[in-house]
Amino acid sequence: MKLYLHIIIIFNFLCSNVIFSQEENSKFYITDLRGDISLEIEINNLQSNNGPLYIRILDENENPVIVGTSSVINYSSKISFDSISPGKYAIQFFHDENENQKMDFSLIGIPKEKFGSSNDVKPVLGPPKFEKMLFNLTDNKKVIMTPVN
Repeated sequence: MKLYLHIIIIFNFLCSNVIFSQEENSKFYITDLRGDISLEIEINNLQSNNGPLYIRILDENENPVIVGTSSVINYSSKISFDSISPGKYAIQFFHDENENQKMDFSLIGIPKEKFGSSNDVKPVLGPPKFEKMLFNLTDNKKVIMTPVN
């Protein structure tokens, strides 16, 4: 069951509208959402500068609203999104160090690559609880995150 959930998460990453970026600090204008809030995400303490960081923002119903990538420079990554509507959101990321466009797992389902989520929710015997990742976004915000593994 855990493997099935991991496959669904990876599939969502790969099949959503991915926005690729090669700049240190990327800024995207998401016109589909038509909101006026900006969200800046900074992820620190990564293990290497190899490969991109995959980031997705989900609404409170676990629907991906924004999916993007950012390069890793000096063991950190910064990405900004504009035009977000107010609401409850969760952020998930993983660092694809080997650039195979998927999150790698051990034979028993433990992630091999660095990952994390908003509110720095740590997994306990399975993926982190989505409800604990949610945060209110009502004004422009900067979120600083670190990997949990």
